[in-house]
Amino acid sequence: MSFVEMRRYRLKVGAPEHWVKVYFEKGYEAQRKYLGEPVGYYTTEFGGINEIIHMWRYDTLEERAAKRKALFEDPEWLEFVKEIAPLVETQENAILRDIFEA
Repeated sequence: MSFVEMRRYRLKVGAPEHWVKVYFEKGYEAQRKYLGEPVGYYTTEFGGINEIIHMWRYDTLEERAAKRKALFEDPEWLEFVKEIAPLVETQENAILRDIFEA
């Protein structure tokens, strides 16, 4: 069984472009080092605009916890978080279970 974590951030008006720029400058390599490649990383075009949605696959919830703990001990990641935090209005997380592996 595997799990996908989906994170949705609603950002301030006009902020997604800045988020993406800073993400590729400061966040992507740090995050990839600990979490691997994302399942997907998106900005919205219709519906809820000014959103960033990204998804990460884990074999177990314990693996997720260990990887995220390591990520938040990385100074490069913490610098990214510090810069983008003021852009965030709301955040939602969901853990999705793969029904094809149940």
